[in-house]
Amino acid sequence: MDSELKDIRLEDLVPFKGHTGQAYKGERLQQLMDSIEKTGLISPIIVRPADNGKYEILCGHNRVKAVRTLGHDTIRADVRYKVSDDMALELFFDSNLNQQSFLDWSYSQRFEAVKYIETLIKETSRQGKRTDLEKETAIGTDNGTCVQSRHKLTEKPKRITIRDKMSNRLGISTATLSKYRRIIKLPDDLLRSLEQLLDEKRITFEAAYIIANMIDFDIEILVEGIIKNPDKILDLAMLKNLPHRNDEKPGVIYPRSRKRTLAALKPRPSSDVIAPVRKTK
Repeated sequence: MDSELKDIRLEDLVPFKGHTGQAYKGERLQQLMDSIEKTGLISPIIVRPADNGKYEILCGHNRVKAVRTLGHDTIRADVRYKVSDDMALELFFDSNLNQQSFLDWSYSQRFEAVKYIETLIKETSRQGKRTDLEKETAIGTDNGTCVQSRHKLTEKPKRITIRDKMSNRLGISTATLSKYRRIIKLPDDLLRSLEQLLDEKRITFEAAYIIANMIDFDIEILVEGIIKNPDKILDLAMLKNLPHRNDEKPGVIYPRSRKRTLAALKPRPSSDVIAPVRKTK
């Protein structure tokens, strides 16, 4: 049996581990609750079995919230028993991206989504390497000649990767997804700082990507400088000239300079400053 419809206790539901969607609240949540009270739950939520007898919600987090707020104990669910992580992520994004764009999410939500994608990319990469080794052992030789027919194996067509699939589903380019993947490699405290600056529109996404390639010490100093100097903006050209984390070598200590790092902050152009309104006589 691949799936079945059943009523599940709300206490047995857990959110999708890659959940990043904005939960309904206020008027939008009330509208959903009114609809459920009037016509019932038209579409069951979609779940898959999880550990300890629980069920992971793939589609329907807002419906679960509405039903719980209404005081119900159970909800109708479509239980999918053979759903891989890749398929689960696809179902989840289909559900959430039908309601919101990836770019409508907060940066913390975007980064959480990309972290989950990163785990899938790594797992798929490991599986691919194992498969390639198995194929080489079974049908090939060191020079790539087929054992049975002794002819060269034809080159495989380009495979569509999870990175390609997910960047397309998110509505962003693979290059942009790669930049997100670079940023999420930062230590948690630095990533949280950049999230806040991005959501407050204190820095641009491109600036965050450049910062993510800097040495951690310089990032800490720069973040502190941005917070303390709201009247200044980043000079991206100067940022790019700061030491790059890939330049660091084991055993080599790079000189740390607050002055050098903070020099990347420059005064806002006078055109960005709102002039005070003069009173007319």
